[in-house]
Amino acid sequence: MLVAYTDQNQRFVLHSSILPSTLKQLRTTTNFYCPQCKQQLQLKVGHVKIPHFAHVKKSECEHSFSDGESPQHLEGKEQLFLLFQTLRLNVQLEPYLPKLKQRPDLLLHHNNKQFAIEFQCSPIPNEKLTQRNSGYSSASIIPIWIPATPSEISEGINKISINKQIQQFIISTKHQQYIMMYNPFLRQFIYLSNILFVHGNTFIAKVNALPIQFQNFPFYLPKNLTREEFERYLIIYNKAKHNYLKSRVLISRTGVKDLLLRSIYELRLNLLSLPCYIGVPLKGSEVLNLFSVEWQVALFYFLKVYQISVGTINKSVISHFLKWSNINGTEETYRVVMDYCDLLKALSIHDVNENISKEHVDNYLYSQFLAIKSQS
Repeated sequence: MLVAYTDQNQRFVLHSSILPSTLKQLRTTTNFYCPQCKQQLQLKVGHVKIPHFAHVKKSECEHSFSDGESPQHLEGKEQLFLLFQTLRLNVQLEPYLPKLKQRPDLLLHHNNKQFAIEFQCSPIPNEKLTQRNSGYSSASIIPIWIPATPSEISEGINKISINKQIQQFIISTKHQQYIMMYNPFLRQFIYLSNILFVHGNTFIAKVNALPIQFQNFPFYLPKNLTREEFERYLIIYNKAKHNYLKSRVLISRTGVKDLLLRSIYELRLNLLSLPCYIGVPLKGSEVLNLFSVEWQVALFYFLKVYQISVGTINKSVISHFLKWSNINGTEETYRVVMDYCDLLKALSIHDVNENISKEHVDNYLYSQFLAIKSQS
């Protein structure tokens, strides 16, 4: 922690501009206390971490707040604090909010709104994240979570792995999904923008770095993809699909009971040269937790089994399909399947034997990718 109170009940904030020699002298003459539990703190001045406070005796604060912070968290928190000060914003470092019993890393006041800035370096359970956000919302505070940047990440358009822990911090706007991270050692923000689900924890994203001195508040929003960049996405996606289908044949132990393989067999399709409109990426498809080719080819098989035409697909048909294919039927999964059906209808695709150019499909996908996301 970087904030403490003195015997005179004065708030004392540590920052890197204070010389270590000054701090070492100060700790011999001044007692420091925790803003929350009021217990005594020790001022630590070492070589591994920046100067910080820690409880002298074990306290509930150690479990609820910041004792045992990593150098990454301490430095990142201070750098973000100095950023907002440089921007001449009203910011508090580690303010304790007694009504919520929470202490955000930073509390920012801007345009008659309050923002809790949390620089998250350690894993946080989803239940705790939800609880913290609910607390902030109850006080009309907008939470902004900034995860620490993973050690290995390259700029550009790449296929990347985003674990479930980091996926919690995906920000959804009307146009796209992105994650804003921060690396205090490089002093730069990392944006994973225009996130597109592939399968499992695999995504395609555009990775950009923004040095902290160029950041602003509200934080900069990443740009949408150009048509050329989207083509790069499709190349990476289709290559991943090809490799996935090859591996599915090798790892499948259920044979014709495997819905994907059964669907391809019954539809008389070639596994490695499927029509260009089967296995296409769609925004929000991560809610199905399947590679698009799995459920899209199954949908055509379902339509064949029940002799349903694409043009007559409605919510009832989709609900039946989701149940038939053992996919969790939620409003979100329904919406993604309906988006795919809208694609088929817009491109006048009636069955798997329809002949349509890949360019035509790609143009539609690009317009869908840029489309404003429904807030309903």
